[in-house]
Amino acid sequence: MSQSTCLSGSILKTVSTLLLLGLSANIHATTAADFDIERYSTAGAGWFETFHVQETQALQQALIGSKLSTDMLVLVTETATGKLALIKDQMAYHHIAQGIAGGRSWMVTF
Repeated sequence: MSQSTCLSGSILKTVSTLLLLGLSANIHATTAADFDIERYSTAGAGWFETFHVQETQALQQALIGSKLSTDMLVLVTETATGKLALIKDQMAYHHIAQGIAGGRSWMVTF
């Protein structure tokens, strides 16, 4: 495979990821005010191990330290301290991630 083919594939993945992130920004997030307690269910409780995020690092540092590669897909959410990217494969295993940022709790499900 030529370098230009790899580069165009990489660009396509990046554009696809950015489009996905742009579309996900339009999804309505449930707040405490509009949460319907009648829809709450404990079905499936305990099926997945919650990923408790204890520490984070800047995306650039994760790339430099080879903890993340440029072709990994990430899920991005907004926290009290800014954007947080979670590795899609890791979320596919855990399905739930939670932590505290800026003194405020956050939770992501996948």
